[in-house]
Amino acid sequence: MARAANRLSQTQTRATVRCGLVEECLSTGFFQADLTVKQKRHLIFARQEQLNTLAKAKSWYVDVTFKLVRHPFKQLLTANAFVQFGEYAKQVPIMFVLMANKKEKDYKKVLFTALLSIHITIKH
Repeated sequence: MARAANRLSQTQTRATVRCGLVEECLSTGFFQADLTVKQKRHLIFARQEQLNTLAKAKSWYVDVTFKLVRHPFKQLLTANAFVQFGEYAKQVPIMFVLMANKKEKDYKKVLFTALLSIHITIKH
């Protein structure tokens, strides 16, 4: 019984450590939000310049990948936009979201929060 309790404790500790966010390791202003939907965390990352670029973009292109993330997260969602430099334009990822769930309500909350943070950013 003691062995089972220790294993459970180790598993929970590993999950907490993997999910813990050490903001000191990130560039200042890169971490934007920590959202929770039914006990599932979603972390939004983007610098101020990136949010400004996203706000000016005519279209957003959203992409998800599942291979780059580990438990407790399920996917990495990116919001991309075209950035022009001289006569060249290229689609680049601008906002990054680590998502712990893949349900419609999670996408809605993440994208609504992103839009709201961009709106607040532009006003200030």
